[in-house]
Order: sequence, then structure tokens, then C-alpha cells
Amino acid sequence: MKRPITWVGLGLSGLATLAVVWPIAAWHSLPVRPETMPDQFTRVTTVLHVHTQLSDGGGSVEDVQRAAAEAGARVIVLTDHNTLAGKAAEGYSHKGVLTIVGTEISNRQGHLLGLGVGRPPFRFSGDAADTLQDLSSLGGLGLVAHPEHPREDLRWTGWDLPGRWGLEVFNGDSLWREANWARLIGSALIYPLNSTYALLRLMRRPAALASWDRVLEHRGATAVAGSDAHGVLRPGWPQAIALPGYEPVFRIMQNVVLLDQPLSGHGEQDIEAVIDALRRGRVYLGVDALAPIDRFYFFAEREEDRRTMGEHITPGPGHLRAGGAFPAGAVTTLRRDGAVIANRTGPLKYPLTTPGSYRVEVHVPGWDFPWIVSNAIEVRSAAEQQRRDRATVPSPTADATLVSVLDRFGPDTTFTAMTDATSHLWAYPRDLDGGPDSSPAGRIAFELGYPGDDHPSPFAALGSYEPRNLSGSRGLMLSTRSDRPRRYWIQVRDANPDAPEGTETWFMSVKSDQTWQTLALPFDRFDSIEPVSDHRLDLDAVEAIVLLVDTGAADPGTRGVIWVDDLGLF
Repeated sequence: MKRPITWVGLGLSGLATLAVVWPIAAWHSLPVRPETMPDQFTRVTTVLHVHTQLSDGGGSVEDVQRAAAEAGARVIVLTDHNTLAGKAAEGYSHKGVLTIVGTEISNRQGHLLGLGVGRPPFRFSGDAADTLQDLSSLGGLGLVAHPEHPREDLRWTGWDLPGRWGLEVFNGDSLWREANWARLIGSALIYPLNSTYALLRLMRRPAALASWDRVLEHRGATAVAGSDAHGVLRPGWPQAIALPGYEPVFRIMQNVVLLDQPLSGHGEQDIEAVIDALRRGRVYLGVDALAPIDRFYFFAEREEDRRTMGEHITPGPGHLRAGGAFPAGAVTTLRRDGAVIANRTGPLKYPLTTPGSYRVEVHVPGWDFPWIVSNAIEVRSAAEQQRRDRATVPSPTADATLVSVLDRFGPDTTFTAMTDATSHLWAYPRDLDGGPDSSPAGRIAFELGYPGDDHPSPFAALGSYEPRNLSGSRGLMLSTRSDRPRRYWIQVRDANPDAPEGTETWFMSVKSDQTWQTLALPFDRFDSIEPVSDHRLDLDAVEAIVLLVDTGAADPGTRGVIWVDDLGLF
């Protein structure tokens, strides 16, 4: 009598399990209604922010290219940490995926993705203002990575920095780290059944959308989605876990770049076109795993004039239009300066009369994050748009006036040459007629050594160990040039009884090139190098000023020449 009950119980249990498992296993991307695009743009799906074994990723470049092809991406952007070692792989892979090699640059204010740059002749300084300046001078594009990361040390703090930098408003790593343990465990159990659905259910509306709206109050800024894919999970255990895989992550969030022409098949030309579109904001982003995102439009039109995302138009007669191939019930939301001003099921049309930053979100019923996010169209007067454009350009310290000279590097200079045992300085550390007016100048003609156990930090420097009282001044001024674009450090060392040897070192990076230039270096931009800091540069107790090249500024083995003159105060 017990056997039938047992089999019935097992059968019912199996049916109950199937009722739970089958909807999860069978879940797939939502179908979209057909739509003819009202423009002639070529839409190119792009996965951005990917790590490989060249930094902390779990797969090779070839693994990433293969996963991108399987996920339907046309372009993949590699951004390994602080390296451009993958540059040899740039171009089209044998799978037909266009590979762009950038880098994720660590800064004290957060991380920046640098795209469109070759190997620079110096190392990035670790200061985000310097990095943005360098990316601009190198012709590259800077995008803030994971600006609202749950870890404070990875969160972006440089919101007031000038420059036309953009930001990730979706970042896969941030979104999944924000998930609570219940959702994480549930998704881990679901992952073998349906990896796409498991990752989707971890997503929520990202806080970075609001941060982006605040940036748009002052200037244009491109928004992108970053997968931040590593192909491996490192939970702090001895062994990494090979999930989530690259392909499932690539299927979640993608960017769609709008190009005037189809991809040509020529790597260098197509890379330039994609990066230019990203720089201009001709891109929208979406959750492709939820529904196909390749047929969306958002533009402003007035008679024969039409402007798309990343562009501006003056207020007046005309309309904003948004729509595309949407799933059933999808809601198009129009935002002006971050505030919702219109909701429509399906396509949307709205007058151009009120100035502001306009952007679109499309929401799919049942999910609490936007399926598609457009970049902004600016509706502005010509004068206002010019003001906003000027806000993207770094301004020099216009009111910096030299008030006193500390050293002209003449016969009575207090600066002397210093190196470690592996590095070398050539000739006398003064150039008798090398200054901007053929006057004497300090000179660092150097070759850096290679780190070793006895000499872990090769360096070449000019140092003045003369006590000084610099109180009452705002910063240092100096004139400088070099044989090619370079970065080096200026250090100010003050007394701190708690620091090693009773001295605390404060530093700032200096950029030089082949032309003499006079730089203002505010003391409030100097950072401490010491693990134990009193958080105060004591200008009345300065013990030394040092001009230094080391392996934090240039590669080991680097040879070069740097000139300095007229060190003073402003």
C-alpha cells in the first residue's frame, strides 16, 4: 500500500519541480514588433570594458573575441588594467569581430577607460586631472568606469574635473555587487539552467543615471554601458571560479553605435569611426538579453534639419521623436534635465520649445531597470551651447602670478644631482645656456635603471635640501621643457614626526614637452606619498624640494632630458 503513495509523491514532486524549473530554463529574449528606421545610420553593436589574462581577466584575447562573436557583437573593446599590452590584437579577428584595445587607468579619484590611444611615452600619473589631460593630448577618449561602485575606493570622486569625459551609467560589476545575498544565491542556483535570466534578475536601476543627469546640467557627456567582464570570479578564495562566462555577460548589456557609413572592413579606419561616434555621443545602450536593441531611434527635427543623440538644436518649432522595434507594452519615457516629462506606450513625439538636456529611456513591463537608454540631445540657444562647450575645456590657473623666485639654477643653485646605483645622470646638472632666455637651467639628462632587490625604485633627480618657509603662497611655479613629451614628479617634503625619518613627502606630476612652458602647481593638488600622513602640507616647515624621474613616471631603461628653470612661488 505504501509503494503507490511513494510513486505518487515522487511524481507530484517532479511535476512541482518541473513547474518551477521549466519557465526558468525556457525563458528567452522578448520578441519585438517590426519597425522601419526613419534614418540611414548603420547601427553597430559594441561591448565595452572587458578584461583578459593581460590583467585580471580569466580568458585570452582570442577567448573574448570568440565570445563576442557568439553574443552577436560587432565590436569588442578591451580595457585591461593599466596596460596596452593587447594592442597587437587590435583590428578584425578571424571571427570578424572588430577589436579595439584601450586600457582601464587607475587614479586616486577613480578609474578611467582610455580609448583611442597608443602607448604613451610616459606613464599616467595616477591623478585623474592629469590622465584626462593626457588622453586629450594623445587624441583619445576618457570614460569613467563604475562611477557609483559599491566599493568606496573604486567610486568616482572627480565629478568637477573639466574635460569632455563620459561615463558608464550601466556597469555589470557594480550592478551585481549591489545585489543582496538572497538574489545572489538564487541567481547562482538558476545560472546552470539559464545563465542569461540568472544575470538579468540581479539588475536594478543604476544610481549612475542620476549622476549623469547632474553632469549634463553643465556640459555634454557620453553615457555608455560597460560589461566590466572578467570571465572569472575571484571571491578571495585560493581558486578563482570560471563564472560568469564572457558570452552570457556580453549578451546582457551592449552599446549601439550610430555610424554614417557601414563598417569598411579596414581595422584602423573602422576603429576611428567607432571611437569618434562614442566621443560625440552618437550611441545608445541597452539590455540586449531582455529584447533585441538594434532598432531604436531618437532625434530632433525641424523642417529639413535633423539632429541625433550627442548633437544640439536651438529651441523653436519642431519635435523630438523616439521609437523603434519594441516588445509589446514597452513604455517610452522622455526626460528633460533628469525629470520625466512624457510617457508613451510605443513611439513618442514632443515639441522642441523648452531648453534642456533631453534623453529617452524605454521600459519593459515587469523589469525595474530601463531596457534602452539614449544619449542626450541638447536643446539650447547658440550662446548657451557655446558656454557648455567651453565647460569641457580645462582652464589654466589664470590668476597665478609669480611673487618670488626660489631658484634660477645659476651658479648659486641649491639643487644637486641624485640617482640610485642603477640609474645614470649625464654631464653637469646645469645647462649654462639652456633656459627659455638662454640663461642657465636645471637639467636632468637621465637613464633609468631596472628594479631589483637592492634597488626597487630606480630614479634620477635634482634635489634641494634647504629648509624653507613657503607659507602665504598658493603653490609653486616653474618653467620646463623636455626632449619629448614626458611626465616627472615635483616633491615637497615637510616635517612629520610620525612619518618614516620624520619627513612626509607630498607630490604632484608635471607634464613637459619640447616647448618651454610655465606651469602653476597649486599646493592643494599635492598628495602625500606616505602611508602615515598628518593630512597637512606644512608650508612653514618645508625641508626639501625634489624634481624626480622614476619608474612611476617612465619605463625602466628610459633615456631622456628634462630642463627646469625659474622655480618660484605664486
